[in-house]
Amino acid sequence: MTKTAYFLALAGLLIAFCHLLPRPHTGRLWVSWLLIIAGLIIGRGVLSGTIAALGLVATGPLQNVVQYLANYDDDRPVILLVGSSFTQQGVDPDLLAETIGRSGYNVAVLPLAVGGMSHLERLHYLREYLVRAKRVPSAALFEIAGGYDNGPLFQLQQMRFSDRMVAMMDGSSAWWAFRWLLSGDTPGSTCRFVLGGDILAHLGLHLGHVGFLWNSTRINHAGNYDPHVLPSKEQHFTDDEVARLVTHAAQTHDLRSDWPQDVPTKWMSAFLEAEMSALQRRGVSRFAFYSVPTMQGANAAYARRFCDAMSKFVCIVGEDPQLLAGLEQDADWYDFDHLHGEGRRLYTRWLGERLLAQELLP
Repeated sequence: MTKTAYFLALAGLLIAFCHLLPRPHTGRLWVSWLLIIAGLIIGRGVLSGTIAALGLVATGPLQNVVQYLANYDDDRPVILLVGSSFTQQGVDPDLLAETIGRSGYNVAVLPLAVGGMSHLERLHYLREYLVRAKRVPSAALFEIAGGYDNGPLFQLQQMRFSDRMVAMMDGSSAWWAFRWLLSGDTPGSTCRFVLGGDILAHLGLHLGHVGFLWNSTRINHAGNYDPHVLPSKEQHFTDDEVARLVTHAAQTHDLRSDWPQDVPTKWMSAFLEAEMSALQRRGVSRFAFYSVPTMQGANAAYARRFCDAMSKFVCIVGEDPQLLAGLEQDADWYDFDHLHGEGRRLYTRWLGERLLAQELLP
């Protein structure tokens, strides 16, 4: 009620201010347009200032994750996992910390990972987390995912005009989106035109704080995010089918036909540099990349090419023969792309051992 009262009072003040503006003479249309534009700019400025003064942020699953991560305030160094559902489903943060801890490294593992998190969201909320974090990470590990790397606007197409897409489409996100549209790695001109309109529309809604009143909360509000809560398994395969698909994925060398053959693309390289620069400004100097095992051959092939190109960094492809041999049962997989149960635990322990061998940890 308090928040509603503040915004109603603000709306009343803006309406009163509009009535005080001089009425332009007939025929001076440009003056009317100038006053309209000035009013919009002033109104947005006042609204933004009020939102900042009240300490409000947009609600949603990603905001809950950021708040959970930012609240971490322990003496243990933080290893930040940056990814999507592959990481959320495939890596057990507590088990990874425990595996690393057996060698004397007492660390905490925090996952900035939510199902369907696009790269634009990833950078947007990474920056927000770094601003609010009580404990800055000592190392950051980035997930390798061909679908997300080559389709950064796929989620925008799928969740058009959702609160989640509007919340992340600030000026920086729009700039990166247009940069991708103009990179030459995008679909035809008609699709580019439609996506360009979507970007501008979402940017306008974001800048105008449209719908923000009903979809906001205090910045220190305790959300309901729990990294230990995962969806139950519903899709099932035969063990023979799983073994065949895992083997086929490991033997696949071709990317999807609609993906660029340059790995990573120039856009992706620049985007990763922006993410690492944001972390470096907060003192983070250790970076690595990792892929989670998959039954999709194109994703496995992409991860291999990615690591071949990123030779300056620690880059771990999740397809060791011994590892894959332990992932040939239906119970190990949530679906074609995501690990589950004992498969998740097996990969997590394997990843921890690989990280220890790379001397990456603080």
